[in-house]
Amino acid sequence: MSTSLAYAVLIALIANLLSVSALRCHQCNSHENEDCASLLVNTPRAQRDNQYLTDCVAKGEQQAFCRKTVIKFEVNHEHRIERSCGWIEEKSQNSCFTADNEGYKQIICTCSDEGCNGATSLLGPRQMGYSLMATILSLIVVNLINH
Repeated sequence: MSTSLAYAVLIALIANLLSVSALRCHQCNSHENEDCASLLVNTPRAQRDNQYLTDCVAKGEQQAFCRKTVIKFEVNHEHRIERSCGWIEEKSQNSCFTADNEGYKQIICTCSDEGCNGATSLLGPRQMGYSLMATILSLIVVNLINH
């Protein structure tokens, strides 16, 4: 097998690995499960920060995105966090806005990256892997061009 063909096969495999069929978002409600509030897991059987990560598939022509809603109740000063998929486009994407309702306030944040409605880390393991793969792919392409 020639070197050029090997590089082409490697590039095709990397491209296949990087393709994603569905966006994955955290889906949980802190009212039902306290772990959802911070995504810190204290049980040995659960994976930290990934226990609620679930596929969000498009609905028709509407692409899925991730949503995090913080609800603050005025009467009892309770707050809840709901992490979910969204399909109906909000006022703005990849940002936060507030809604002042009778008896409660909401802070709604939307984003479109893998697991972005969860932990505060800028680059999770999956994003680091993508970054590493893109770097390797770039080095291979540069090497091919130089030869």
